[in-house]
Amino acid sequence: MRTPGIAIAALACLLVTAGPARGLATKGFVLTTDYASGTLGVVDLASRAVTPDVADVSPDPVERWFRGLLYVVNRLGYDNVQVIDPAQGYQTVRQFSVGNGTNPQDIALAAPTKAYVSRLGTPDLLIVNPATGASLGTISLAPWADGDGNPEAAHMTIVGRLLFVALERLANFAPADTGLVVVIDTQADTVFDADPSTPGKQVVRLPGKNPHTAFARLLVGAPFPDTHLYIGCVGAWGALDGGVADIVVPGFSHGQPAAITCGGYAITEAALGGDVVDVDAWGPTHSYAIVSDASYNTSLVSWNPSSGVKLGTLYAPGGYSLTDAALDDRGELYVCNSSFTAPGLHVFRAGTDTRLAGPLDTGLPPVQIVFDEYDGSVAVGDPQPGERLALSPPAPNPARVAARLTLSLPERGRARVEVFDAAGRSVRLLADGVLPAGGTALVWDLADAGGRAVRPGLYFVTAVTAVATVSRRVAVLN
Repeated sequence: MRTPGIAIAALACLLVTAGPARGLATKGFVLTTDYASGTLGVVDLASRAVTPDVADVSPDPVERWFRGLLYVVNRLGYDNVQVIDPAQGYQTVRQFSVGNGTNPQDIALAAPTKAYVSRLGTPDLLIVNPATGASLGTISLAPWADGDGNPEAAHMTIVGRLLFVALERLANFAPADTGLVVVIDTQADTVFDADPSTPGKQVVRLPGKNPHTAFARLLVGAPFPDTHLYIGCVGAWGALDGGVADIVVPGFSHGQPAAITCGGYAITEAALGGDVVDVDAWGPTHSYAIVSDASYNTSLVSWNPSSGVKLGTLYAPGGYSLTDAALDDRGELYVCNSSFTAPGLHVFRAGTDTRLAGPLDTGLPPVQIVFDEYDGSVAVGDPQPGERLALSPPAPNPARVAARLTLSLPERGRARVEVFDAAGRSVRLLADGVLPAGGTALVWDLADAGGRAVRPGLYFVTAVTAVATVSRRVAVLN
């Protein structure tokens, strides 16, 4: 799940040459399967041409993209992670076991040499070096198991240095207890206390059972935006007893948030019209989900996270045919139709919900797609020195005429730099789009978006990327 691509603003205060953003992603990697065999295909995002069968994978795969490599989790009966390098003709450069019979579900990359693997068949979260396949240890999740002693760890995502692990808590694959999300400090490899004000080590309790979908991420608010993590709680299949849970990670510029909470459902299954199969966060008033009705017919719908209201149905091909939808950074939503009768990829314009293309022939039926962009849903953890998002102290500060800053990105990627007043109101947008790696010079002329001089007082210049936020204070004088 990904946030939309954004165009670079042509602003007088941006001291670099800026042109329209074409998006950082160039390819989509689509997993296909007929449940007897599996393959990897590649979609050229500019032409939407598909090259099928560039590599073989298992019939039950999940994939993640991280820093130039594709990591395929081969699940039930295969129990391994396959590392594919597009730069080497989609060769499998590494493949390593994660434990026979453990049924891995997801991989979250904290660094090129450190990753976490969730497994349904064991209460232990595995830590591995994906560059070698060597085990780095485990973290026990048994204290949060249901009655069978296994918490059934499934989907994961990383926000800053924190790893979020969804626990399905199943008994014979049926929901047995309320879903939980355990938060892990990836620096210490210990369970992070989600609510320090409550005695004991707290995890995030979800409003329903069976958190089945991947996490979707949305930044909301300013100058320190909260991170909203959406995950679909299915509950019992065929019953409207779940919804899209909303986990709020409070905004912060340094250190860790004081408390991580779940605010209930952003939208219920009753409002969506079916069980939640997939969730995609586009914006605070317009996002997407795949739902399955009581007859197990899937459809792609749009919904409003702010109001909890379904907006419309985009695509309803019938049968249990839609398995995955993903947003690229061009503002396009790719949807996998995995039916045997009419398989293929369908493309929609995010926001307007208009159909752009499809079906795109992928050979075998498609079940998941990811893109070769800097992936905010499986983000890097705490970067090494010299690899951090940074915003230099404003100079001069206090300022009377202008304030100069330098934004430093560890690699080319999307960033938004905005000025807010002390009440959190947006004053001026300094940069918004795909920026180069290294330093970008910025200057704020102490004017608002309309060119009017701002009043004396305290202001915040805030830089936001898919994985981090940093802010600097500027005092404006007469």
